[in-house]
Amino acid sequence: MTMDPKHLRVAYIGGGSRGWAWKLMADLAQEPALSGVMSLYDIDRQAAAYNEIIGNGISARPDAVGKWRYEVAETLFAALTGADFVIVSILPGTFTEMASDVHLPERHGIYQSVGDTVGPGGIVRALRTIPMYAEIGRAIRDYAPQAWVISYTNPMTICVEILYHVFPEIKAFGCCHEVFGTQEVLRDIYQIKTGDSGVKRCEIDVNVVGINHFTWFTSASCRGKDLFPLYRDFIESHYEEGYIEPGKDWTKCVFDSMNRVKFDLFLRYGMIAAAGDRHLAEFMPGDKPRMIGDLP
Repeated sequence: MTMDPKHLRVAYIGGGSRGWAWKLMADLAQEPALSGVMSLYDIDRQAAAYNEIIGNGISARPDAVGKWRYEVAETLFAALTGADFVIVSILPGTFTEMASDVHLPERHGIYQSVGDTVGPGGIVRALRTIPMYAEIGRAIRDYAPQAWVISYTNPMTICVEILYHVFPEIKAFGCCHEVFGTQEVLRDIYQIKTGDSGVKRCEIDVNVVGINHFTWFTSASCRGKDLFPLYRDFIESHYEEGYIEPGKDWTKCVFDSMNRVKFDLFLRYGMIAAAGDRHLAEFMPGDKPRMIGDLP
């Protein structure tokens, strides 16, 4: 059965989100090729109800070219039934528990800046998330087996693995925006080094390897030009101060950085680390770093 892009049905599990749901609503409003119904399911029903109002308000704007109807689903079954796509973006636990993921290891000398993917913080978060994802995976198997599933929850690789474990025939993949941020850094460096302007992020062609949030670019180019030599030259000139998008005050940016971890890893390993510094740092040893020549 072929999906009609003008009459799609999307189930948003975690539809009360105040971050990703709002971004998705804004993006869909700017896409004229897609329209349909977005079914918002969240264990916090009131949060989903607020998003229903926000989403329908966005869709009602005259400048919204993508028209969607947002509605609250009372049950997971109701959200999934008839869905063409399923988006899973949940918070496994509370913010208090997330804080303990980071600060309890800290008491034992293990410092983490995020604690959602790797290390003791990532492991504890995974233990909270796995039962939830197993339940969601079984529900997709029973009520929306043909739907495409987009997983936007951390730890991303484990979450997707659990979906396939409980429903091997599922059509699921994991998403993360970290790679996009590194493409933007490369775009900026390309424009600075070449004087070429008006470059869009999508013009940065990359080959991505690794696992979330320890992804790497093994190649990168823009408008036919290899970016690795430009990137190395830029790093050698700006290693100490790093780089952040012009106009941003890094002291006021919660998740941004000066990309110095990213720069250092390139000089050590010769590939472009594609995640943000706060994620990359958690995959590296906390003691004295070793250079390539010191490795066995």
